[in-house]
Amino acid sequence: MYQKTVLPYTRLRTLSDPSIVVSASFIRAIFVRHPLERLASAYADKIASLKAEPFSLYDSLRRQICRKFSSSYLTINDRKFYYNNRAEKPINEPCEKIIPSFEHFIEYIMSNSAQVDVHWQPYSTLCNACALKYNFIGKYETMQEDLTSLRSKIGLNSTDWNVNNHFSTGKSKENYQLMYSKLSNSLICNLKDFYKEDLKLFDYRFEDYLIDHQNIKCSHQNYQRYRTVNN
Repeated sequence: MYQKTVLPYTRLRTLSDPSIVVSASFIRAIFVRHPLERLASAYADKIASLKAEPFSLYDSLRRQICRKFSSSYLTINDRKFYYNNRAEKPINEPCEKIIPSFEHFIEYIMSNSAQVDVHWQPYSTLCNACALKYNFIGKYETMQEDLTSLRSKIGLNSTDWNVNNHFSTGKSKENYQLMYSKLSNSLICNLKDFYKEDLKLFDYRFEDYLIDHQNIKCSHQNYQRYRTVNN
């Protein structure tokens, strides 16, 4: 929110009585974003931009995805590098500048513990949406109006508020729809299952980010690989 002055960060464990947070006198606000836009935006910013510091969390994740699907990106000789080189952080490894596809990014996080990440983990688990019973829910899609409503609700003047725009992604909804149009039906179904609680809790339509608003028909078999990995 970038509003550290008027909304200071407080850890629950520092409160003398944390239970007051769920009392009727507290405003429990959450701002959410459509799961598919949030996920695609995270890929564009964290994986596809190559701007992360070398061997930082998301740079390392990008390299891991490249290595897992190396046959799609590297020559046979390049792939041999990973068998022959034992250095922990080789400087010029073949995956150094490779940007994995959106499809491979999705496949990786759906079958790996990397799915537990603040940028794409479902709000239902990340923010304990059911336990905290938020009484103010704002949305990325209506951010400015919802922020105005929140300021009014908690009595903040506009002079207290940092009005810099931090909400533009630089990509349109159509850009994200095109990204999802290239995924297999099974991956789409895995995502629908992965985000099913967020879709229900925050009244989002999964199909809004699919080309032509198509309805995906998912069967038990479509979910099988994702559920097996998570079990």
